[in-house]
Amino acid sequence: MSSMMRWDPFRDATTLRDAMGQLFEQAVLRPGALGGVVGQMNVLEADGHYLVQALLPGIRPESIDLTVRQNVLTIKASAAETLPQEQLKTATWLLREFGPGEFTRTITFNKDVDGDNVDARFDRGILTLVVPLARHAQPKRIAVREDDSTPERLLVEEKANTHEPATIG
Repeated sequence: MSSMMRWDPFRDATTLRDAMGQLFEQAVLRPGALGGVVGQMNVLEADGHYLVQALLPGIRPESIDLTVRQNVLTIKASAAETLPQEQLKTATWLLREFGPGEFTRTITFNKDVDGDNVDARFDRGILTLVVPLARHAQPKRIAVREDDSTPERLLVEEKANTHEPATIG
């Protein structure tokens, strides 16, 4: 059974907080924070689901946290230090473009999703998510049938049974 919802023009709008978070995430790199190519994404809709790919090189699958709430997907990941602490104590950095840190990315989908059936896979630094649309958000085909009880049709059928010429009036 489907239900109708009132159209809300602000429902699909990105909140100011999300927009500012994405702006700072894309424009500002803090030393030691995840940055560069980490978190670049591809998102598409096809065949009743969204497909999300996130580039997370150097991240371990157990350090990825995924949450879905209504039509909002949040990906959080953290990267540990790759060098031993002893080496870090004596090292002098000449260049450091990546290191330990945390990454968060939030996507608001246009349609409601089925958060209970998200499929998540991680292969060679790429997180791939298949996020199915909620049943009520998927398009449904409605069959239209002809109504057999129209007065003109009944009159024609009645005349056919009495072998009289049919007139529509």
